[in-house]
Amino acid sequence: MNNIKVSENFTLREFQCKCGCQQVKLHSELLKRLQALRTETRRAVVVNSGYRCPAHNKKVSGAVSSQHLKGTAADIVIVGLPIAEQRKICEKYFADGGIGYAATYTHVDIGPKRRWTY
Repeated sequence: MNNIKVSENFTLREFQCKCGCQQVKLHSELLKRLQALRTETRRAVVVNSGYRCPAHNKKVSGAVSSQHLKGTAADIVIVGLPIAEQRKICEKYFADGGIGYAATYTHVDIGPKRRWTY
C-alpha cells in the first residue's frame, strides 16, 4: 500500500508513518522542494521520518505541534554527501522554513523559519 509514485524520485510510502499504521500526509510544497533538492544533487534522498501519526509522534517524543503531524516535514539523509554539504543544500531549498541539524540527518520543513541543533 502507498507504493504510489508521487514525483520523479519519491513514492508515497517513503513519507508514511514509521509505526506501521500506514497513515500518510504529504504537503505538495514539501515534496516539490525535496524533489528539486534531489534533482540538483543527483543523489538519493532517504526519508528517515516523514508523516507521524499522533501516537507515534508521542512515542518518539516529538513536539506537540510538530510539523511531522501535518505532513510538512521530513528528516532526511542525502546519500553520499557529507553532512556539511547536506546542510548547505537544505538551506537553499528550505531557507524560509525550519531546519534542524543532527549528527546523522537533517530535519527540513515548510513551517516558519527557524534553526536548531539536536
